Amino acid sequence: MYLDQAFGQARANNLNALRLAAAAAVIVSHAWPLGHGPGTPEPLKALTGHALGGWAVVLFFFLSGLLIAQSAATRSAADFWTARARRILPGLAMALVVTLILAALSGASLTPGLATDYILRGLTLVSLEHRIPGAFVANPYPLAVNGPLWSLFHEVAAYAICFAAIRAGLVQRAPLALPLMALALWAAAALWSLPARLETFAPLFLAFAAGVTVWRLRARWPLSPILLLAFVIFAPLGWPFAVAALGQAALILAFRAPVIPMRHDLSYGAYIYGWPVAQYIVHQMPGLSAPELAILSLAATLPFALASWLFIETPALRQMRKLPRTA
Repeated sequence: MYLDQAFGQARANNLNALRLAAAAAVIVSHAWPLGHGPGTPEPLKALTGHALGGWAVVLFFFLSGLLIAQSAATRSAADFWTARARRILPGLAMALVVTLILAALSGASLTPGLATDYILRGLTLVSLEHRIPGAFVANPYPLAVNGPLWSLFHEVAAYAICFAAIRAGLVQRAPLALPLMALALWAAAALWSLPARLETFAPLFLAFAAGVTVWRLRARWPLSPILLLAFVIFAPLGWPFAVAALGQAALILAFRAPVIPMRHDLSYGAYIYGWPVAQYIVHQMPGLSAPELAILSLAATLPFALASWLFIETPALRQMRKLPRTA
């Protein structure tokens, strides 16, 4: 089976389940530093060089590239960016408010000016503030209120590059142009000291570009375990092969594995609420082990994610689906 055929099967896939699993992996991974302090080794870090949460974010970027490319190719600029804003900002705005409430309950002294500044900076995605004075001061990871939001800036930056490349015809005429750009940036980040944001962006953009490339080659891209095995064999040689192996595994699980029925897409809500919920749990129940915190965080975050999906994200998505598509 080729990817194009799998895309033709409408909603018969595990994409929502994969994204939720990735968000859950981020929550589990963060239980170690949140429970025992910054610098505590997270699962998989020693074995693979990257923490479980890091691999999960890479998976998010690969799947995002796969899906965003379709949107970039079929919407006008105004409709594309309106759709992206409606997908990200309403849920994020509420998560920022809830984060402030949990921070205040932990002892942070919030003023109207500080709260407004935190929310407005968060909604820009560019100057996110991850620390609030007085928040979670007795926790092993004090002051940090919602660490994972850093990735949203990089995701939107990848959207912009993808949209520009597709609308300029670059991806259509030269399918490997985007991954070659990403490889060059990744190599530069590995060889030289680039600005911190570029160094962070480089490996994530490589995963995003891989997703875009697979979308472009979907008519000829096999959902083959043999191809996956080849990528796994070469994965120790470097990051590009590791990303390829992770992406191919995700495609097989998404389109060839038995479908896990999911009525709701809880991944975004789980991602943006997992950290502050875990911090509040540690504030209320100090001394938890990392596995205990991981389990409690997952259980406590899912209601927030469900509420976000039902009352914030779904109404915004209904409006998004009314936007016209170009040919």
